[in-house]
Amino acid sequence: MAVPVLELRNLTKEIPAAGQEPFVIFKNISLTVNEGEFVSIVGPSGCGKTTMLRVINGLLTPSSGQIFIDGKEQKGTDGDLVMGFVFQGASLLPWRTSLKNVLLGLEGKKPPQEAGQIARSHLNLVGLSGFENHYPHQLSGGMQQRVNLARALAVDPRILLMDEPFAALDAQTRTFMQLELLRIWSQAKKTVIFITHMISEAILLSDRVVVFSRRPGRIRSEFAVPLARPRDIDIKSDHRFVELENVVWKQIEEEVKASRESSLI
Repeated sequence: MAVPVLELRNLTKEIPAAGQEPFVIFKNISLTVNEGEFVSIVGPSGCGKTTMLRVINGLLTPSSGQIFIDGKEQKGTDGDLVMGFVFQGASLLPWRTSLKNVLLGLEGKKPPQEAGQIARSHLNLVGLSGFENHYPHQLSGGMQQRVNLARALAVDPRILLMDEPFAALDAQTRTFMQLELLRIWSQAKKTVIFITHMISEAILLSDRVVVFSRRPGRIRSEFAVPLARPRDIDIKSDHRFVELENVVWKQIEEEVKASRESSLI
């Protein structure tokens, strides 16, 4: 049996509080992600989804538990070498062109000519050939996120972590970017962990949807998406899509309700 690309074992993150019980963000998360799999994580606001990504990437230290990549336990920022991170905002440097933003992770690691070729090929992959010399302020929000994605992919990460990358986009642009991500993923064949609050987005994109409970976040359930690839926007009318969306929504609704009731006690 193949070793998972990523395995989390009883991962917990808490914040110490002087004289009080620690503030537990998420607790005992165990999850495996296989080669080339696209896994989305949904759940109530504040349940620890983004924090978990930052722990996986080594930006934060777990309070307990273990992280394994290709069967090897990760320590500290080891994950930086094999992970790409796409943030909610494009986070582009405004004084650098699209090409030079994509080059950021390659500088000092590849010869200049090779780095330039890699950066240009990834701008082409995300549909931005011809925009190499444009600055961020000359690009739309969707185009900026494409540069952000190209930058993450250019370093050839083992795992791509995506934290609500389309949240700031208008509805029409967001839908277009979802379809573009499906296209890009089908070509790049990367293993992806994708955070979103939009259930329909998670189902459209993913092989598997993981539902988090209210804080402290735990894995409440996992669902394999029963829809063949390739997919397009019409798949949202499929009865299996609608049924899964309703099931996931009901679970999140129950978690939100339980959180409100506990806050009143």
